[in-house]
Amino acid sequence: MSGPGMSLDMRIGQRLEQRQVLSLQTIQSLKILQLATTDLQQLVEEELLQNPTLDTAEPEPQAPEPPELADKGAQPETPEPTTEAGENYDDVYDYLERHTDVNEFVGRSGQPSDGEEDPKTEAFNNLPAPGRTLADHLLEQLRMRGHDELDWPLLEHLVHSLDPRGYLEYPLEDIAKALQGRYTLEEVQWALGEVQKLEPRGVGARNLAECLLLQLSPKDPDYPNLRLLLTQHWDDVLKNRLPRIAREMGTTLEEVKLFVDLLGTLNPHPGALYSEVPTQAVVPDVVIEEDENAVLVVRLTRELVPRLAINHSYLRLLQERKQDKETSLFLKTKLNQARQLIEAIEQRQSTLERVAKAILKRQEDFMRMGMTGLKPMKMQDIADELGIHHSTVWRAVYGKYMQTPQGVYAMNELFTGGLPSGESDVSREAVKLKVKEIIDGEERRKPLSDLAIAKKLDDLGIKASRRVVTKYREELGIADSRVRREH
Repeated sequence: MSGPGMSLDMRIGQRLEQRQVLSLQTIQSLKILQLATTDLQQLVEEELLQNPTLDTAEPEPQAPEPPELADKGAQPETPEPTTEAGENYDDVYDYLERHTDVNEFVGRSGQPSDGEEDPKTEAFNNLPAPGRTLADHLLEQLRMRGHDELDWPLLEHLVHSLDPRGYLEYPLEDIAKALQGRYTLEEVQWALGEVQKLEPRGVGARNLAECLLLQLSPKDPDYPNLRLLLTQHWDDVLKNRLPRIAREMGTTLEEVKLFVDLLGTLNPHPGALYSEVPTQAVVPDVVIEEDENAVLVVRLTRELVPRLAINHSYLRLLQERKQDKETSLFLKTKLNQARQLIEAIEQRQSTLERVAKAILKRQEDFMRMGMTGLKPMKMQDIADELGIHHSTVWRAVYGKYMQTPQGVYAMNELFTGGLPSGESDVSREAVKLKVKEIIDGEERRKPLSDLAIAKKLDDLGIKASRRVVTKYREELGIADSRVRREH
């Protein structure tokens, strides 16, 4: 609020300031760096369809390795990419920079000409069909049962309320309310019973005990005892109070152990047989392998991404200057987009290779020995070594996989901290593995406490407190010593 004698003025002035702004080309390069190889392959295929000036280059001929290179284990120098006419990309780039004002990445536009035989679409001919979901499977069974149409909204609502395990997590009262009073609670209970009759058995359960109970057959001679375990002694089963169960059921401890083992053969997650997300094979982006001198080297899976080139015919068309202004601008824009995409992919490959080599340098023991050789490593360590930003390392490893002599691992799994005390040069994952090995080797009738496990780690030169052992054991999903004890 302005007081007496005060006035409000609007003035126009100039202010000099420095501000860091990322160009659209830089943003595109960062996005491409973050893409996994399979995602990059899809992006390239889309760009090939949408940008007529972009084309695939001929595969590089597999020339025999020179003897002097074979002796030294060196890699032959990669030839510089060229256009289809053999012209170096630099010539194309120079021409574009001299004759175009479009210097930033412009959105995708343009389609292949009609009637043109376009080999770029071949990659789309073998797309997999969408996966069959749990809901599809259950609704098909319900249709075969011939339910009344008035019941369908309720049945469909229940089916789509199941989680990926096949469990119903919502109370029946909430489902009745969600349907705005169209069905009574008794009708909702009936509908759930219909869903629970479907295959795979166990779907529609509201907890683990009910899921297992639905999978039992009343014709099984052990059904009465198994049902009793699930309905009246389930908490004791989870807490391994088998002697108490035997006393209350009036049976032997051996019989109770047999009943528990039978329950262990049932499927606790029946809905997982039908995944909502299509299963995809993991494609490694980086391969760590030994050369002929048993030295570990880094290789990128470059063959999975088509090699790109500038379509020379469009460049000649632009140089002839026989087209109108609008067509000329279109060609310049598309050629510039093609150039920027090629540069971004080359930059991605270079950064990914540098990061992979830095990881190999720090984790060579892991590559040769497995998880016990994994050392503490942070992304900032790699960033400092390569002189790049921490976020660049994160983008380089995000969603990417590395094939190692020990198997295929997500690259971000190789980044792990050490023990809280920092006294041992051992990663958390390596300590977890040791904890699991110690527990796997314990005497089942006398399982080790967390304090005893900590002492065994100390004997191995790993300083870890009881609290750390407890934390790692729980992260591994291993129960405490009382539950692990065999009676």
